[in-house]
Amino acid sequence: MSPLSRTRRLAAPSLLVAAAVALSACSESSSEPEAQTVEGSLQLGWIANVENMGPYVADRDGNFTDHGVDVTITPGGPSVTVEPLVQSGRALVGLSSTDVIARANAEGADLVIVGATLQVNPTSIMSLAESPVETLGDLVGKRLCIQTSGVSVMDGVLEQNGIDPADVEYVTAEFDPSPLVTGDCDAFVSLLNNQPVTLQLQGVETESFTLNEYGYEAWGNVVFTTRAALEDDATRQAVRGIVAGLQDGWATALADTDGAAEYMVEGPGASQNLDLEQQELAAAAFVELIATPDTDEAGLLAMTDEGIAANIATLEEQGIEGDLDALFDTSILDEIAQS
Repeated sequence: MSPLSRTRRLAAPSLLVAAAVALSACSESSSEPEAQTVEGSLQLGWIANVENMGPYVADRDGNFTDHGVDVTITPGGPSVTVEPLVQSGRALVGLSSTDVIARANAEGADLVIVGATLQVNPTSIMSLAESPVETLGDLVGKRLCIQTSGVSVMDGVLEQNGIDPADVEYVTAEFDPSPLVTGDCDAFVSLLNNQPVTLQLQGVETESFTLNEYGYEAWGNVVFTTRAALEDDATRQAVRGIVAGLQDGWATALADTDGAAEYMVEGPGASQNLDLEQQELAAAAFVELIATPDTDEAGLLAMTDEGIAANIATLEEQGIEGDLDALFDTSILDEIAQS
């Protein structure tokens, strides 16, 4: 049984809209001057693996250059905090999660989200198939392995669904899911495209459900920059080129996840000693998180009005203050769609 078998499935996307993004720019008359290429930098939140196959495939295929920007991609990792790098100008564009960016703004930053990669947040509750925890309510009286950084999120989701967090026993854990296998906990806070895949390769069958199903609608790996960058013509052009390139790169990667995984293992992620089979499974798991009915209609990285409202509601449930409406700016996506 697949670790995803009990996860609520989403409608299958066609990816056709995203694959056709921004091709019209190539049709300019030869009598008109060519648009000047600008420089831009993209700071990733995580390492060079399939989580970031879209940006790296876009770079490989020249998608950023096609959209007028010469991009430098910098990988992240567990010790990298992206928000200060973008706020300080050391990176023009970054990838992070909606709630982390909102908290940075509440503390004085002025960051703006211009696109959303993970339309479905992959944060999930994983359990062993032989003793499944199938719903949020099933966590009552159970031991939940959870990372320290995720406690506030989990508390908020439980309270939002009428469950007292005190009724769930938290067991502090890192991202290694082995405590679930050894019986140290009954369920494990995981990423749908990560720990279930790891255990599948070890022959351990699991079941998962996402917190998204219980109101935690916070987009992941969102594309963000500073408000000042959007107000300057040159940096705005670079941001637009990066977003358009990402759309193209993700369309290619999602259409051939095995090929993208192989490229990441042998190319940008070669120094990470990535396992090809694990990366192929993880890459395939990304499809339903990134390509949804919303993106099928509006294009990859879409931010619909309904999606923005749902994200704001989640941020409010998390107790994040500030002008949350100003956190999202769809004008870059609009410009790309009209080009």
